[in-house]
Amino acid sequence: MLKNRIFRLLSVFCSIVILMSCLTFSTVVADEPVGKMAAVYAYVLNNYLYTYSSMHTENAGDSLSISEDNIPNGVVYSDIVNFDANENPYLVIFLADSGYTIASCHVWKYDEETENAERIAILDVNYNQIPLGQSGVFSLGSNAEKRYITYKVFEGDELVHADYYTVIDGDAFEYVNAPQVLSETGVMDFSSEYFHPNVDVSHYNQNIGNFFDKLKNSAADSVTYEDIAERLSDEDEHQIEEVLKNVVSYTDFDIANYTTMDEYQNALNVEPNGDRFYLISEAYNLGDEIYYVRFSTDRSYYNYALLRRSDMADNGYQILKVRTDCIPLSDRELKQIKADYDRNTLLYKKSKGTLKLSKTSKYDDSDGLSEPTKAPAVHIEKSLKSSTRLPAVCLGGGIAIALLTVLWVYLYSDNN
Repeated sequence: MLKNRIFRLLSVFCSIVILMSCLTFSTVVADEPVGKMAAVYAYVLNNYLYTYSSMHTENAGDSLSISEDNIPNGVVYSDIVNFDANENPYLVIFLADSGYTIASCHVWKYDEETENAERIAILDVNYNQIPLGQSGVFSLGSNAEKRYITYKVFEGDELVHADYYTVIDGDAFEYVNAPQVLSETGVMDFSSEYFHPNVDVSHYNQNIGNFFDKLKNSAADSVTYEDIAERLSDEDEHQIEEVLKNVVSYTDFDIANYTTMDEYQNALNVEPNGDRFYLISEAYNLGDEIYYVRFSTDRSYYNYALLRRSDMADNGYQILKVRTDCIPLSDRELKQIKADYDRNTLLYKKSKGTLKLSKTSKYDDSDGLSEPTKAPAVHIEKSLKSSTRLPAVCLGGGIAIALLTVLWVYLYSDNN
């Protein structure tokens, strides 16, 4: 009967939905750090760079000789590694520590509940204790199933022994047997006589700088507020710029650190540091006339200020928070800061009304008669964010199983 064929086709369709749900179940993870995760990883890397600096050589492929006066030190390489398909990506940092004459690899995990990073593994080798004639190599490896960190010891070209490490469900493990069909990329090799980065660390380790910027940009790109920088009137833009010309001398200022108005006012009195304001890159209205403004100076691209538009403030804006040469705020951080400021008693009364914005960018040269030379950017929200993908998959699979059960019961009873 035609009706039974239709029901059987529906059954096959449900089976396909269930199969797709099972395949998707293990891939509902972030491929790259975004938002708060990217910001947290950026803070971790920033602390390493502040503590150890970055290792660099004059030319790519150069080795460093080891002596009492020349002990290798600094971050060699950092990357995001998806060790576990069912977990968020991990931050991996390779470095040399001159204080302890060790080469090491550190692995960090992002905890979504605490919104902090946790170091889950340290793999280190004292290269001064490596026997003469032998050398050690740290590498990143992978096969079709997993990602690994490997450490191998060679005597000449002959492999002496090898260790393999990976991360499963947030815990680091050492493999007893070598993984099969492993593709490896060396990160650094060393002995008691030399240290050699296998990655390019020339140009003051530009690779680390690029990776650091990538994390910072991922945090900044998570902001969901509308960027109004190009829709500000000339008068409003000039007024904000005059405020920013004065705040460039603050390296780390926050009104939340003060309990009285006198303390707050005294903290605003700082000596100029020589930095010069360059331009506004983005501006966001957080509500209640609080604006998050990112700007660049002659020294740094990554700077921001939070300002309260108020008639009580000099130049029309109260300075709430300023960070220069910093990591941009993520969307989640902005929302938390806004909630904290709503309870802060030191904020001036907001101005009436709000900024007058043009409907389009004032830098749009289109006269409205001809076709624009460049298509306007279209921001399309993901239909399923990473936080909702897994529940959606489970719901779809559950509905399909229930429908499949009903269809087969109906067909069985109809045949009888």
